Amino acid sequence: MAGSEPYADGNVPGGEPTAPAGSPGARRRRRGWWWLLVGAVALVVVLLVVRPWSTDDATSPTPTTSTSAASTSTPTPTVSVVPPADDAMFDATTLDGLFLTVGDLEAGLPLAADGIERTDDGTITWGLPDGLAVSPPGCALTETVVAQPPAAFGARRWANDAVEVTQEVTVLPDPATARQAFAELVTTVDACPEYSVGAPDTDGAGVGADAAIEGQGVYPSIVQPLTMVVEGDGRAMYRGYVLVGNTIVSWSVATQSDDDPQQELDTLGEPESLDTMVQQRAQKAVLGLG
Repeated sequence: MAGSEPYADGNVPGGEPTAPAGSPGARRRRRGWWWLLVGAVALVVVLLVVRPWSTDDATSPTPTTSTSAASTSTPTPTVSVVPPADDAMFDATTLDGLFLTVGDLEAGLPLAADGIERTDDGTITWGLPDGLAVSPPGCALTETVVAQPPAAFGARRWANDAVEVTQEVTVLPDPATARQAFAELVTTVDACPEYSVGAPDTDGAGVGADAAIEGQGVYPSIVQPLTMVVEGDGRAMYRGYVLVGNTIVSWSVATQSDDDPQQELDTLGEPESLDTMVQQRAQKAVLGLG
């Protein structure tokens, strides 16, 4: 996820450490890595034959009826495939309705059942943080969602001792533009099963992802399990994208533990349930538009 936010200790990922290893300063520096790069994730998508976000017309095979005299072709019906809430229009004043609530997280996320709180200060902005880059460069879209600053943008973070959640809303000029951006995003992440995010000439954070699954909710979506490795420590995460009208909603749920990533992934819940949680909030937001 590509929102940028100031470090708690002022360090820059990949730079020279300002405190000896094991010291409080070094621990704070590593913590800064996690907070900054928790959104640095990849999405590898198993593209299906039918993409509900496509703006192309779908054409079915032409049936024919045979008689003893001749065969007559039946014209092929044309069906326009568009996502639900195709005409939903959000802007800077209404995008907040797409954000999860503390109640949503406590009810839908196992590791948040005992409580979770918002941790950002409302200043997360679109794009990669200063000094960071994606390698290879062709995978940058997986972090920024779109290549140019969007019409509007918002982001929030929540955390407790066990889990960290990040959500971003990228607003495009209209639903057609959003569908095109979503299709381009899917194509890009399909080509980027592995990449890294960090300062130039440093190892940065390595991201490796398993094949994504397509959500089965009202809105087109994809969800993917992945592992992010920083300074030798792996962290288990789920990352998802949802197309809602003229917006792309992206989210990540990550454990706070650096134990075995596969075991930790199981503590986050089922990916389908996480997608449903985001989808239900999106439905309420669309209804709220009137």
